[in-house]
Amino acid sequence: TEGFKGAPALLNGPTLPRSAGNSLTARSWSGWRSTPVRWAVAASIVFTILMAYGQWTRRPIHEVIAVSQHEPATLPDGSSLLLSAKATADVDFTSASRQITLSPGAEAYMKVRHDTARPFIVRAGAMTVTAVGTAFDVRRDADHVIVTVEEGTILAAAVGPNGPTQWRVGADYQVDYSDNVRNAAVSRVDTQAALRWRDGELAYDDAPLDTVIADINRYSTVHIVARDPAIGRLRYTGTVFVASVKDWVKALEAQYPIHARISPDGEIEIESPAAAPGSATH
Repeated sequence: TEGFKGAPALLNGPTLPRSAGNSLTARSWSGWRSTPVRWAVAASIVFTILMAYGQWTRRPIHEVIAVSQHEPATLPDGSSLLLSAKATADVDFTSASRQITLSPGAEAYMKVRHDTARPFIVRAGAMTVTAVGTAFDVRRDADHVIVTVEEGTILAAAVGPNGPTQWRVGADYQVDYSDNVRNAAVSRVDTQAALRWRDGELAYDDAPLDTVIADINRYSTVHIVARDPAIGRLRYTGTVFVASVKDWVKALEAQYPIHARISPDGEIEIESPAAAPGSATH
């Protein structure tokens, strides 16, 4: 956008006339000493300084935020940004707007500082989410973008079935946009339950194990790989604490006919010599 371009060159100050000998003539010097000319020069200098200051204050702030611990980052405007593990966010702030771009597979919870002059815009794949001052969560999956609003109101925009479409969503509601069908479903949710990942807790009720593993890989620095597709079809009920994923895997081995091992690259590989349907509660 225009705010990201470099600052234009400063206005040139007044040029005093010079003689052929490259020195000030008596006439030009007397003109320089006259009150109107001095005021004009002074005004030009002040204007140049103001222009320079204006351009300096409009310089964009651009950075990439990445986290490896469960701690929120403070943005240049005082807003806060909490990212899922291994996620990155590209931050572009100017005097006209505040923009965050989420990397694929990222999830971010944002508590936005109110600023009507600078909308807060989050880009996640095909969707953009705009807020002025609110608290909301954006999850970017391979073919879905899910926005959960905790406080205030957001405006989500993407390509709908009949062209560009917008969805206005308030607190305690969630919009789930599908890239495949180019449409979104809006539903009421329990935001505290939906956003428990912020506290490092993942709760499930009879969920497929592949869903649980995918969430662990999103929210934890530990990476799990299920070698047998049958493992992903097992059902799980319970809570996973992100800070103790390895302990969770050990408990899983006690409930299912599976075996876990650490691969040379540090991944936890889950193998199932004789996987069978079952359930576990922790």
